[in-house]
Amino acid sequence: MPWTLEAKIEAEHRVRELLRAGGMPQPDEVEYGYTCVRFLFHESKTCVVIDLDECGGDIGPGPGTQSG
Repeated sequence: MPWTLEAKIEAEHRVRELLRAGGMPQPDEVEYGYTCVRFLFHESKTCVVIDLDECGGDIGPGPGTQSG
C-alpha cells in the first residue's frame, strides 16, 4: 500500500513534536520513502526510520487530541 503524502507529513509532525517535548534536537533533514519517513541528524550521524507499515495504517490524531 503506498502511503499518501498527507500521512507522511502527519508522521513527520508527530515525531517532531515528540522530539520537542523530550528536549531533543530537531533533524537536519527529513526524507519521505515509499513506506517510511527518515529523520537524519548530521552531527551524530544518526538516522531514525519510521516504518509506516508498522503503524497498521492508523496514524490518526495523537493522544490528547480530539476530532470533530
